[in-house]
Amino acid sequence: MKVQPKTAFGAAAASALLLAGLLLGHPASAQEGGMLGGFRSDPGKPIEVEADALEVQDGDNTATFIGNVRVVQGDIRMKADRITVFYSSAQGGSRIGKIAASGNVLVSAPDNQTASGDWANYLVATRQIEMGNSVVLRQGENVIRGSRLTVDLASGHARVSGSENGGTGRVKGLFQPPSDPSAE
Repeated sequence: MKVQPKTAFGAAAASALLLAGLLLGHPASAQEGGMLGGFRSDPGKPIEVEADALEVQDGDNTATFIGNVRVVQGDIRMKADRITVFYSSAQGGSRIGKIAASGNVLVSAPDNQTASGDWANYLVATRQIEMGNSVVLRQGENVIRGSRLTVDLASGHARVSGSENGGTGRVKGLFQPPSDPSAE
């Protein structure tokens, strides 16, 4: 089912999904050309959302896109089993507080760049992104694995942690040399 926003809530949900689709968008400027460098988008581009179902719970101030959810904005794509938008009523529309994606979350950008995990949260007010449980960042054959990714969009600071709650896991990276050594 394609969802086209036509109401005040629809516009807010579209804005929320834009942010969800850009989970790794703004930190790229701080890491130009690095592992996160390709997750950039144009916020002026339209957002297309497809899901098997959409449930709006006005009493709980949530809208949930369920089942094979796909979000596209320009070259950035996001897939998840479920995306829930938490909002509050505001004068003239809705204000997004949090966007939660769960189940097989995958964000992809051009040039073979992806970020995946079991879940992702975007906290709008603090501009914080968290992605967790078996996080994998890929750029071509280069791979970084960890338990949790946190990104501060205001500062561009990103951190991959090896374990949750003081466990013994470690961050793992595999970086392939360029196939043409003169192509640096």
